[in-house]
Amino acid sequence: MRLFQSKAVPAINHDHGEAHGHSDAELRAAYERGRKEERARHRRSPFLVMGLVAVALIGGTSLVLAAKEGSFRDGGALMDAGVTTAAREAVPTIKKGAEAVQDRLSRDAEAANTKPAG
Repeated sequence: MRLFQSKAVPAINHDHGEAHGHSDAELRAAYERGRKEERARHRRSPFLVMGLVAVALIGGTSLVLAAKEGSFRDGGALMDAGVTTAAREAVPTIKKGAEAVQDRLSRDAEAANTKPAG
């Protein structure tokens, strides 16, 4: 995921000729090499970007709820109620899923033990 587009290679001014002693191809190669080195030094962490996006979404949601409800207190109470409801409904669902996985693993293990060797 790229947050910013890379900049185009700047045009090289041909008015002065090759007074600097390097060809245009050498200058372009050096420029690209420098860009790659800097990009390698300043790599972004995908977890940091994901965390930043999550915080921005939560902040945006709280602002929208505060505007809709008329105050940050009421908007926060609505958010708390939603989180509580989600947590209450998620726990039994997670337990059911864990039990299903455990049952499947035990059935697979039993099936592997009862297979005749051959």
